[in-house]
Amino acid sequence: MQPLAYFAVRSLLGWLQFVERGERAFMSTALLLVATGAAHCWAVVYALFIAIHTRAMRYDGYHEGYTEHLPFWVAWTETLAVAAMGIWWAAGFTTAAIRIIDDDAGGLPMEGRDVDVNFLVKLMRSPKLHDGLALAHTLSCVGLFLSILLLCIAMALMKGQVTACELCLCFVSVGFALPHAVVACRKLRFQGPKKEDNPEVPAAAAEAAAQEAAALGPQLCVILALADSPGHAYMWQNFAYLVSAVSFVAAVAACGRSPPKVGDAALPPELGEFVTCLTLDAVASIALVICFPHLNTWHLWALFALLLAMFVAVWFEGWRDLFVDLLDPLFVVRSDTDKALPGKQRQHLRRGSWVATMFCAAVAMWDIMLHPVQEGLFEAPDDLAAEDGLPDLWDQNTMLLLRWRDGVSAPGERELLDGVAEALEVEADGVASQAFLPEHRMLLFKIAGKEDASRVPAHLRWKAAMIAPKGKLGQVADTNFPSTLNVTLCLHAHATVELGKHKAEEAKAAKAKAEAEAEGGDAASVSAADGGAGSALPEPELPAEFMQIVGPAPGAKDAYLHACDWWTTTLDAYYWHGDGESTEDHDLEKLAEEMMHENHHDGEHVPTLEEVAEEAGHAEEGDDLA
Repeated sequence: MQPLAYFAVRSLLGWLQFVERGERAFMSTALLLVATGAAHCWAVVYALFIAIHTRAMRYDGYHEGYTEHLPFWVAWTETLAVAAMGIWWAAGFTTAAIRIIDDDAGGLPMEGRDVDVNFLVKLMRSPKLHDGLALAHTLSCVGLFLSILLLCIAMALMKGQVTACELCLCFVSVGFALPHAVVACRKLRFQGPKKEDNPEVPAAAAEAAAQEAAALGPQLCVILALADSPGHAYMWQNFAYLVSAVSFVAAVAACGRSPPKVGDAALPPELGEFVTCLTLDAVASIALVICFPHLNTWHLWALFALLLAMFVAVWFEGWRDLFVDLLDPLFVVRSDTDKALPGKQRQHLRRGSWVATMFCAAVAMWDIMLHPVQEGLFEAPDDLAAEDGLPDLWDQNTMLLLRWRDGVSAPGERELLDGVAEALEVEADGVASQAFLPEHRMLLFKIAGKEDASRVPAHLRWKAAMIAPKGKLGQVADTNFPSTLNVTLCLHAHATVELGKHKAEEAKAAKAKAEAEAEGGDAASVSAADGGAGSALPEPELPAEFMQIVGPAPGAKDAYLHACDWWTTTLDAYYWHGDGESTEDHDLEKLAEEMMHENHHDGEHVPTLEEVAEEAGHAEEGDDLA
C-alpha cells in the first residue's frame, strides 16, 4: 500500500502544479531536492527488491527457503533502507510541524512579543535545529543511495539468468541515484549557516540532472521490475525496455550538461512532461495491483475515492487555495519565462525520453494484462507446508498432546479423538492419532489435511481449549499437562539423559576399579558382583526448563519422555535409516535451521549445528529415552 500512496501523492501534486502553472511553481533548492529525493529513492529501492525476490523465486520456485539464493547483504540492506526512511519521516514531520506552528518565523518582527519569545519558539527557530533536520534529510538520501547500489550489485551476483528488464532496471536505478547522491554529498559537505556565502555550492548541473531523474525514474523502475512478472518477453519488448532506459539516462545526462533553467528558478514542468509523469504514475499503480492482488482491498478503493475527490477539489479555486496555503513555503510564485535556458539538443532528448518511457509503460501493461502472472510467483502455494516432507516432525499442529487424569475410567482412542475434534471445531476425520499410550494416559495426535489459512492455527486453539476444557474432554483432560510437544525440549532432555547415563557408567567403572585395586581382585569381577547385587544407575537430573514446562504431576515426566521417544524414533527413521546412509552435513544444517525457526520459544536455548550432530550420533546408536 505504501508505493500506491507514494504514486497518489505524486499525481495529486502534479495535478496541482498543472492547474496553477500560470501563477505558481514548486521551488527548486538543493535541500528540497535532497528531502524529496529520499522518497524517490525509496520507490527505486522498492522496485529493486521486487526484482531480486522475483529472480530468486523464478530460479528455485517459491518455498520457505527461497531466500537462501539471496546474497547475504540483502537482508541488512533492507534494514538500512528502513532506517533511512525512518529518519526521513521523522525529519519531514518535524519540519512540517515547525512550519505549521511557527508560521511567522520568516517575517519581520512587528511587536515586542515577536522578539521576546518563549523557549519552544526559540528552539523551533534555532539554526542548529534546522541544520540538524537538513542533515537528517541528507543522511537518509545517502543511505538510500547506498541501498540502491548494493541491491544492483546483488542482482548482478545472484544465481539465474539476467533478464533484459533487470539490466534496464539497474541502468535506470544507477542513472537516477547518481545525481541525487552528488547533490546530497555536496549538501552534506557544505552544511552550515553561511553556506550561501560559500562559492562551492552544490552544482547547478547536479541539481538539474536530479530534477530530471526524479520526474520519471521511480515510476519507470517499478514498471520495469513488474514487467518481468509474466515470465517471458519477446525480442521487440526487450528492445522497447532497453530504448526507454537508454533514453531516460541520456535525458538526465543532457540536463546535467545543459541545465534547462537558471539556478533556483521556480518554473512549472512542460505539458509533455506532466502528461508523461501522470501516465507513468497510473500505469505503475495499476501494474502493482494486478501483480499483487492482496493490495486490492477496500483500503485501496477508499484511497482511490479520496484521491478523485481531491483531484476535483483542486480544480475549484476556493478549495485549491487551501492546498496552496498549506504548501506555501514550497509552492511559490513562479519565475519569469526568461529564466528558462535554451537547449535544442537537450529538449530533443527529453521529448524522446517521454515518448520512449510511455511506450515502455504501454508494452509492460499489455504484457501484464494479457499474459497472466506466473501462478504462485508472488504468493506461497497452498501445499507449502507439506513440500518439505517433514510435517509430522516439525509442524506443531501435528504434535498435539492430550493426557487424561488419574482415577477416571480409561477412555478409548476414538472417544478421545471425537472429543478433540469437538474442542477444535473440526470434523471427526479432521484429527488423526500419532501415538496412543494408555499406560501413560496420553494421546499424541495431529490435524489431518490442510486447514483454512484464515483460521487461528490448531495448536493455539488447542492450547486455549485446554485452559478450560468443555464437552467430552471436560471430565477427563489433565489441564496441567503441556498441550504440544516441544522438540527442542525433547532434544535437551535426550542429551541430558544420555550424558547422565554416560557419567554414571564412568563413575561405576571407576568405583569398581578402585575396589578391585583395594581388594587385589579383578575390576570386571567386582563390577559383575555389584550388578548381580541389584545395583542401578541413578536417575539423571533433567533440565530446569523441562520440569517448568511438564510440571511435577506424578507420571507427567515419564509420559512426556515417551512422547519425545516417539519423536526421536520418527526423526531417526527419516534422517538416518530411511536410505541406509548416514546424515550429510547439509541435512544437519537444515535440521538446525528448522529448530531455530520453528522452536525458538520463550528465550529457550536453540541447539547449534554441533549439538545437532551430537544428537544424530546418539540417535544412530538406537538409545532409548525412558
